[in-house]
Amino acid sequence: MAKKDRTQRDYIQPGTEEQGQLRDSFGFNDTDGSGQLTLSEFMRFMADFDSEMSEEECRIGFEEIDTDGDGAITFDEFKAWWKQA
Repeated sequence: MAKKDRTQRDYIQPGTEEQGQLRDSFGFNDTDGSGQLTLSEFMRFMADFDSEMSEEECRIGFEEIDTDGDGAITFDEFKAWWKQA
């Protein structure tokens, strides 16, 4: 079976390209490789994304995205938040 590039997969399963890019962004910001974003990792991401966002705004956003309240943002929580934005 031939390896499919992202364009072919996207045709078969819409959103695959976007999810791959989102996974890459999440992984880049998960600096400790835990599979979750800590508050400090999220703050670093937000500083790159919106340099005018305050620390308090980041904390509030983090708490809203961390829907299970375990103190970390999983990829699924990150993806759900990103789709709402």
